[in-house]
Amino acid sequence: MGVKADQADHLPSTITLNEKSLAATIAAAQGNQDELPRPTTTYSRSTSKRKSIVRHSIFFSLLIFLAIYNTRLFSGGSDSAAIRALEAVTEDDKSIGSYFRGIATKGMRFSLPQPNSGKKHDHKHHGHHGHGGPHKHISPKEAEKIFLSVPNNDSVAAASERYTSYPHRAGSGYDLYSALTLKNEWERELGLKVSGADENVYEAGSEESQKRIRGEDKLGVWVDTYYPILNTPVHASVTLLTDPPIKAKLREDIVEGDPDSQLRDEVPVFHGLSASGNIKAKYVYAGYGRKKDFDLLQSKGVDFNGKIVLVKYGGSFRGLKVKAAQEAGAAGVIIFTDPGDDGEITEENGYQAYPEGLARQPSSVQRGSVQFLSKYPGDPSTPGEPAYKNATRIESGSQPSIPSLPLSYEDVIPLLKALEGKGLKASELGPYFTGGLEYHGVEYYIGPSDVDLHLVNEMNDRVLPIWNTMAVIPGHISDEVIILGNHRDAWVLGASDPSSGTASQYEVVRGLGTLLKKGWKPLRTIVLTSWDAEEYGLVGSVEWAEDFGDWLVDNAVAYLNLDGSASGTNFHASASPSIALLLKEAAGEINSSSDPSRSVYSTRDNAGSWDEFNAEKIGEDEFAALTVAGGSGIGALGSGSDYTPFLQRYGIASSDLGYKGGPKDPVYHYHSIYDSHSWQAKYGDVGFHRHTDAAKVIGLLALRLADTLILPLNTTQYARDLGYYLEKVEDIANSTSFADLLNFEALSKSIKAVQKSSEKLDGEKKHLVEKLRKLLPKPHFEKESIWSRLTSFSGDCHRSDTSDGENVNGFPHLPIPRLPKLEKLKEIKKVLKEIRVVNKKLQHFEYGFISEKGLKDREWYKHKVTAPGLWLGYGATTFPSITEAITIDHSLSLAQEEIDDVAQLLNGVAQKLSA
Repeated sequence: MGVKADQADHLPSTITLNEKSLAATIAAAQGNQDELPRPTTTYSRSTSKRKSIVRHSIFFSLLIFLAIYNTRLFSGGSDSAAIRALEAVTEDDKSIGSYFRGIATKGMRFSLPQPNSGKKHDHKHHGHHGHGGPHKHISPKEAEKIFLSVPNNDSVAAASERYTSYPHRAGSGYDLYSALTLKNEWERELGLKVSGADENVYEAGSEESQKRIRGEDKLGVWVDTYYPILNTPVHASVTLLTDPPIKAKLREDIVEGDPDSQLRDEVPVFHGLSASGNIKAKYVYAGYGRKKDFDLLQSKGVDFNGKIVLVKYGGSFRGLKVKAAQEAGAAGVIIFTDPGDDGEITEENGYQAYPEGLARQPSSVQRGSVQFLSKYPGDPSTPGEPAYKNATRIESGSQPSIPSLPLSYEDVIPLLKALEGKGLKASELGPYFTGGLEYHGVEYYIGPSDVDLHLVNEMNDRVLPIWNTMAVIPGHISDEVIILGNHRDAWVLGASDPSSGTASQYEVVRGLGTLLKKGWKPLRTIVLTSWDAEEYGLVGSVEWAEDFGDWLVDNAVAYLNLDGSASGTNFHASASPSIALLLKEAAGEINSSSDPSRSVYSTRDNAGSWDEFNAEKIGEDEFAALTVAGGSGIGALGSGSDYTPFLQRYGIASSDLGYKGGPKDPVYHYHSIYDSHSWQAKYGDVGFHRHTDAAKVIGLLALRLADTLILPLNTTQYARDLGYYLEKVEDIANSTSFADLLNFEALSKSIKAVQKSSEKLDGEKKHLVEKLRKLLPKPHFEKESIWSRLTSFSGDCHRSDTSDGENVNGFPHLPIPRLPKLEKLKEIKKVLKEIRVVNKKLQHFEYGFISEKGLKDREWYKHKVTAPGLWLGYGATTFPSITEAITIDHSLSLAQEEIDDVAQLLNGVAQKLSA
């Protein structure tokens, strides 16, 4: 399908979407790719002619002997005979054939320890027959080595500069341009023909789009087009009606030292999916604007009815601040950024403001969506269904009914000063209600004001196209799929959010492309995704997941997310407990490119800990402990990025990683014009080391999930974390009036049942690995018989990578022409069938926590172990249905009902593991 002219919203005149212009862009963006040296073979020469004749006579005699020996040991002497033997054994089960072909052509990785022979294999080809060129049969360990050699700082810096050279708000002309440009870049790096602007662009729901995922099993890149409701600003103003009136700029400053700031007006200051309104009213200040803040203030007599509310960013998702204000009767909301939440790097502490220094630029504004994310993400007009062009649209209740606008702290100072001395003094209400503007002469009071505030927010809501760029790298096994995604759209330039992740993902694509060009094929299929409209409410990923939900449940193994990969120096990761240790291991193996003496994982508190910095506030929040990590040290996932539909609705193990800012880091201007390449290069990630490191970690994680024979998903760690989550919810219950009134015995028993079943499954995995090791030929350097050692001189080499690490053990390389004879093939097939059964249990383990009825009052969310907190939005609440029955509904009967329901769900998980 071609791209229609009316699909682009005010397409920039400087860009023509034709093949020539895109080709020019790609040519300009092309980076250097370092090729690994080809293997070499060294031969020694003798000056003695007699010795040479004798040596050659012996050698050719051995070759004749080995030809006879191999004929006796192995079936067939030709590729076709071996393949026929393989097909004869596996014709009744094509999936087992896929497993076997994977072993035959690339070797395997096991996630269990393998005894080390004590001998090292250097992978050089010491005169082996048939190795005239690069070894196309790439083992998993060798694939990792090749992949990790590709991402580099220069390439990722160039990618960052390309992706941040123009604003690309979702649904805009530049957004379409970015989707098509990325399509061409991925095609080039994966070794495909670069397509034209009107090629491989499909309507979502079309036959072409569907068969790319459900039907075709070939390498490819394409773009899917969905049609959600988005909004764009028409007019906005905030005016304090004093004499004379004080009007907010609602505009970020052009600053010397950041040429990108000249693009400040390309995306005006507004809230995505906000309501239109024209309000004149008194106003009040409500701290962070969380539900509990409104409840506290109302308990002290503060009346919100008909008023405009000022609240700070932080503490909860911005949309839930508007929701809380709406439920309290407010008429409008203004959300501002307070420098008191910037950590140690403030003007008050002696730092200059950006761009001269590290502190916040006073005019910076945080744009962002105010959709009610914890109720329902995605297109608000098609809940639970993909937003096709002709979709039936309804009111979902996930958008505010009152207007809101974001302000800079520079613009909000006059409003806060006008409240001084009016109503409650904020400092008397606790640390959440004060901020960092006292340095600027502000004393925080609640109000209400004695003058009106005039808020105007005129929006244009309409159906607009968005574009997901997709790629598939087929593996031997097509129904065990690894998905790696990043969103591409930005509020303005988005150097960190999301373009640092987009640039890191580009390095992953380069690394995978390098492997493909060397003849590599993954054991499992890998899907790469560049989501659109994430900033409006995870729209691109949610619509795609709703489109392919049944396929995801049947085929997906894991979803790996990159949002912004570099906005600070603290490495951060959250994941399903089954992935947590694998992620931790990968981050522990990659050395920080800026400081090779440290691993990436060791930089988690490189710039200080926010928990320590905010210790006083955290101590006040009795439920904050629920969001901390379990026994793995990796935190649970809530929401706020594109892993949400995969984990929370379809039960697919997921992860999210990247570098975040700490309290000692330069201030990151989130969703601002100052989230620019200029800021990133000067302060955010000087040298672009962390962009590169993030690419290596997530790429290594993807390779290990794709190439490990038995899926490296740790159900036992998950079971242990379930016990940890139980302790937390019991602590919460005991801190309320429900202490000793709730019976958690059934839930405790069900968790123990999952633990027992998982440990039994671990034993099965170990047993199957040992059985398969005995059936497959050993590597040439481990064979004991002199005759078997000599067989390594003919045919392709059998190789094994061994290591003391629990998850880095390779397996013998076994090319198809050297398949064992038929009897042994049948034995191997039997073991592989057992391994496939185990893998299906592991693949669908997370889905066992999905409840079809969903969570109370937000049925779109179906995960009963973790979900975004109803009034948090971003942060995770574990055992959410139980926790919220206690803390929000305050219902003893509902809490007990949820305990029993979750226990029953977990018993089902345990039974499936043991089946």
